[in-house]
Amino acid sequence: MRDVILFCEESFHEKFVGALLRRFEEERQIAVSPRFLSSQGGLPRMHSEFRDFLRDLARDRQSLPDAVIVVADANCEGYNARRDLMYDGLHRYPQFEQLVSYAIPDPHIERWMLADPRAFQAVFGRGCTTPAVKCAKDEYKRQLRKEIRDSGIEAPLGGQEFAEDIVMAMDLGHVEKHEDSLGRFLQDLKGLFNAWRDR
Repeated sequence: MRDVILFCEESFHEKFVGALLRRFEEERQIAVSPRFLSSQGGLPRMHSEFRDFLRDLARDRQSLPDAVIVVADANCEGYNARRDLMYDGLHRYPQFEQLVSYAIPDPHIERWMLADPRAFQAVFGRGCTTPAVKCAKDEYKRQLRKEIRDSGIEAPLGGQEFAEDIVMAMDLGHVEKHEDSLGRFLQDLKGLFNAWRDR
């Protein structure tokens, strides 16, 4: 059983990335035990909890996991800028750098939900428009809610209640090639699971 610690900016990230881990676990037959140490409270709280976790890990107050995944929206600052912000807490602990992977939806997690129109159709009975990259505040939240509502379904939680359904229906090869930020994370996940299989 592989112990995976996740630090998520919000509960939507927990639902989506948790579903991806379950899918990889099923498809690759490698048992994973995910622990979400942060999934609410936004980026400042997650950043602080991540730093505290690394400090405790260095002091042997936490057991060493098999992997740590940090999940935060790029928020139009770009993948590298958001990763570098999180790395700011990690650079003091170079012994743990190889443990950490990043899932950084660019610009927001709702875009990942719309990345595969065929998966959307499988879940909601109609396709969706793959959105152009825009940085307007809440643009993707509005678009995801509209696409779900247009299928005749309401999403009181903003769509996160359907994250697992979307992930399980996704053509991961397609989204890896056509959705850059999700593709990066999928490549990291493949690398993790391949390494675990080979041990």
